[in-house]
Amino acid sequence: MRLLVLFLLFSGFSFAQNWAPNGAQWHYSYYGFFPGYVDIAYSGDTLIDGQVSKKLSKTFHGLGWGMDITSYSIGTEYTYEANGVVYLRYQNQWDTFYNFNAQVGDSWRMAKQPFANVAPQNSRLKVIATGTKVINSSTLKFVNVEFVDPQMNPLGFADTIVENIGFIGSYFLPYDMFDGAVDGNEGGPFRCFTAPNFATYKPIYLEVCDYIMSTTELEGNASFQIFPNPVSDQINIPESLIQQYNHYFILSNDGKVIQEGQTTTTLDVANLPAGNYTLLIESPTQKRFAKVLVVR
Repeated sequence: MRLLVLFLLFSGFSFAQNWAPNGAQWHYSYYGFFPGYVDIAYSGDTLIDGQVSKKLSKTFHGLGWGMDITSYSIGTEYTYEANGVVYLRYQNQWDTFYNFNAQVGDSWRMAKQPFANVAPQNSRLKVIATGTKVINSSTLKFVNVEFVDPQMNPLGFADTIVENIGFIGSYFLPYDMFDGAVDGNEGGPFRCFTAPNFATYKPIYLEVCDYIMSTTELEGNASFQIFPNPVSDQINIPESLIQQYNHYFILSNDGKVIQEGQTTTTLDVANLPAGNYTLLIESPTQKRFAKVLVVR
């Protein structure tokens, strides 16, 4: 009888023990210079310092510099789970990633994004609540955490980490608020998670997981025309766009911000070297793009 009870308990929580199985995939919105999404998918196992770990491949899908839809790799993460704790490989060591055994008041250093290296220390995740929730008939642990600085001062942001899924509001590797990095955030809010024998979970996101935009939407909404183009001194922006998109960036071909400010009817480019640039205008919720050729 005892063996039967143990078997039933183990069966009921079998999914909770399965971190990043073959076929697991996460999707996140991307709110960088170009619209799109990031997917993270199990891509195999490997051995690191004697530890069998999971390889998670990260790929960006979205609008490229040529205003066409593109995809490219943004790296690989290495993780493994042991006894309710998920570990992440960073700088040749294993750091705590998610800890589902943590109690209220416990904390651990936030996993560092690879592009964020400004500060020597990281924000921390402090547990403020724990529990379980049923998702797709599976009972999964969760921890509610708030983001705090190394001195445990709140940074004004909290999220929930669900077993096997991770953050359900933030990116897989959340932006480290203490780090001070402005650029390099490789992913945005959580969209959805899928795994074998586990239906797609998307508690907030309404579109399909891999939604970017249709070609018509890209042509009609994301890109716009500026005049004159080619240009040598001033770019003229239509009044209708200025009313909605109040901030602009001029980007070089390698993605660096060359110039930025409040969007006005004319933008001065007289000091820019001859070459190809991208003009990005944005509102709090939308972005639009135009290709610019500066001539001398």
